Amino acid sequence: MSFRLVMWALAVGLAVWAGWLWPDVPARVPTHFGLDGQPDAWAGRSVGSWFGLPAIALALAAFLDALVVWTHRHPALAGLNLPQKDAILALPPDRRAPVLAWSAAALYAVGAACMVSFALIQAGTWAAAHGGSGAEWVAAGGAVAVVAPLVALAWGLRGVSVELRRQQAAAPPRP
Repeated sequence: MSFRLVMWALAVGLAVWAGWLWPDVPARVPTHFGLDGQPDAWAGRSVGSWFGLPAIALALAAFLDALVVWTHRHPALAGLNLPQKDAILALPPDRRAPVLAWSAAALYAVGAACMVSFALIQAGTWAAAHGGSGAEWVAAGGAVAVVAPLVALAWGLRGVSVELRRQQAAAPPRP
């Protein structure tokens, strides 16, 4: 299963879950949590206050998808920041594709990690809105938001480096 599919499943799942819970959202909804995990800002029940995080999740998934497509179509553009970019661009296009696939996997893994974080924070929002603390959910979401993307990025960048070496060894030298 690809990280792209996981990322999209989590983003859409968060939006569907928020929609399913919508009829039971109370009149007040926390919109921000302090470092202690407790709500420190509230809003009235509205589409924006409840569906804001799922909307951000869907927008992030769409952005990462567009970034991967753009990266694969325009790898030589200066705005692209890839490790060992010159070595990747020196590969023939058919040998470049597996290396770029690793960069895509890294972006999608970061996106999936963000979706898990968003879901945990949404669960904390639900709990706090219903009189619970929500602190455990929000703390877990914060921890996932800090650690998981870094792990996913490190994993993906290592994959890019390993695949680059593999493709360089298999590619004929360019004139």
